[in-house]
Amino acid sequence: MPLLASVCGIAFAAAAAGVTAKARLLYHSPAQAGLLVLAVAGVGLVCGWWAFRALGFRRRALSVRITVTALVVAVAAVWGSTAVAAEIWKTPWQRYLDEVGGPGACLAGTPYGERHASAIVYPAPNASGPMEVWPGKGATAVLRLDFDRGGTHRLTPADDASRGLMTDYGCR
Repeated sequence: MPLLASVCGIAFAAAAAGVTAKARLLYHSPAQAGLLVLAVAGVGLVCGWWAFRALGFRRRALSVRITVTALVVAVAAVWGSTAVAAEIWKTPWQRYLDEVGGPGACLAGTPYGERHASAIVYPAPNASGPMEVWPGKGATAVLRLDFDRGGTHRLTPADDASRGLMTDYGCR
């Protein structure tokens, strides 16, 4: 049973590490992120110990089947939590594609679309300033789009020029 409970603790720690990395907590406050991972691992260890005792594993001998099942469940939990975190805390490029620049979006066929945008400049997490999107081929003027950094909120134009440019292309 200690092996199964420790598998749960390691799975919880790995899932917490994946979520803190996707949420960029490691950049903002690495000490707090480390404590969070250790706390979640402790909770996983206690929950695993309790769950396996409640399921009656204290009366069963540890077998290969039980160990493999625990490892498969742990891997599935880590994979699932990392996938959910990646969907919540997307990269700037992915957010841009999903909201305005990707297939079917309002800027898709423009110089700011997925196939033409030349650069997305995103400041460091603690730096100030907007996310910039520069046009690629087919642009008649070199006007960049500036977006406010909204974390998990929708991208919003940061200035009047960007709002006007998006309005010209039929966005929002």
